[in-house]
Amino acid sequence: MMELKTNRFKKEEWLMRKGCLVMLVVGLITVFASFAFAQKVTLRYGHANAVTYPYHIAGLAFAKAVEEKSKGTLEVKIFPLGQLGGERDITEGLQLGTIDLQGTSLGVTGTFIKVLNIYNLPFIFKGPEHFMKVTHGSLGQWVLNEVIKEGEKVNLKPLSIAGPAFRVPMNNVRPITKLEDFKGLKIRTMEVPLHKDAYRALGASPVPLPFGELYTALKTGVVDGNENGPATLEAMKFYEVQKYITYLPILSNGGAFLMSLKTFNKLSPEHQKVIMESVPAWTKAMDEECLRQDKEALTKMEAKGTKINYIKDLKPYIDATAPVRAEAMKTWPKEWVEVVEKILKLE
Repeated sequence: MMELKTNRFKKEEWLMRKGCLVMLVVGLITVFASFAFAQKVTLRYGHANAVTYPYHIAGLAFAKAVEEKSKGTLEVKIFPLGQLGGERDITEGLQLGTIDLQGTSLGVTGTFIKVLNIYNLPFIFKGPEHFMKVTHGSLGQWVLNEVIKEGEKVNLKPLSIAGPAFRVPMNNVRPITKLEDFKGLKIRTMEVPLHKDAYRALGASPVPLPFGELYTALKTGVVDGNENGPATLEAMKFYEVQKYITYLPILSNGGAFLMSLKTFNKLSPEHQKVIMESVPAWTKAMDEECLRQDKEALTKMEAKGTKINYIKDLKPYIDATAPVRAEAMKTWPKEWVEVVEKILKLE
């Protein structure tokens, strides 16, 4: 009888020990799982511009939102000045998954995601207010949805389109107050067909030229003028060799916020949610910074003697560049063309 009780006691003791061991193992698994989630994930955000540029300011706003919403478990490090490569290099890095995030131009992004070229058409926007009315409204949401669909096919996850900024003409020959004033002006443009075609349609002679050679070319009269965002025109001190700016929204100078689809898919559902909830911080900062910087740059250049003309009636310029838009849209799907027509009609 004593032996039976002893065996029963040993069996109960063994079961208790086994139960404790199971609980310990389950506890350790839970701890390690929590520890794994708590490990900080670091993402790299690259752009090719200076730390004063809207892409950088917007990146900082996004990084701050991500840190706060993730409680420090997700970090965004920003690499400016082309540290990760030029715009195209960075986008290709996103496709490969070697770079995670990017602030970049609509022009370059349009070579990867064709539907985005809706926003690269000349005079598609009538100015900053019209840009935001489009991009923040139902038309902009449609465009963004199509950009996301097309982007994901090439391993990109587009997050936002923002920045109500424009590339405007500056020259040293005469003020541009009417369409005819463009005639014969040698204007340096980027090596982008739509840019060259737009200026040609306005009556100017587009001259592609490396940006690094531009100041000297302007000073020596190799070209009469150039086109760029006001903040860039001021930062490069082109007001020293050019007298006249005409504020015309010929081409958008807005930006796209891109993420590597491979990176996004590797993140936990919690971190994916943090990313998406932090995107509005990037959009808001991008819009506000573009408006502030352009206004400030124009004020500074005017104070230094630059003559700035604001064109109120855009119709002659919109009509003059209609053939450029029509040519670009020849092979576009019907839905894209219809959206362009709706954007142009939106007041």
